[in-house]
Amino acid sequence: MNRIDIARLTEADSAEAFGLARLAFGNLSPGRWRSLIRRWTKRPEGSEGALVARDQARRLVGLAPFQVRSNLGSGRVLWVERMIGFALLDAAPVNKALALGLMDIAETLKCEGMDVAIETRDMALRSALSTVRTPRESSLVHCQVRS
Repeated sequence: MNRIDIARLTEADSAEAFGLARLAFGNLSPGRWRSLIRRWTKRPEGSEGALVARDQARRLVGLAPFQVRSNLGSGRVLWVERMIGFALLDAAPVNKALALGLMDIAETLKCEGMDVAIETRDMALRSALSTVRTPRESSLVHCQVRS
């Protein structure tokens, strides 16, 4: 898996992305998914939505739903409920590409940071979120975004 392309989820991606979403959120119903897709795609550059990752063969290999929130301590943050990266051999490139895409979204939406819910055993995601890309610094669950 050499190249991973990241883009905002569109209506055209919704049926394919539902399968990945169900892997992470087992109780997600088709009706709830359709409702989220309508809300996320109503304003394509808005403060909530999802990123999708595709490999060179254009297969959907990742999904990351996000929403801008205001926290008391850190102000405006990009909240990511969960990142889903799928690969037969190594999901690290997918997770890293999604993490970098989310950092770009956070910067575009003028967020002060990024909060990502992760499981302690999710080493691939922890590794992706621990990378440093100047002028950004990141930790496992909080990423500072500076201009």
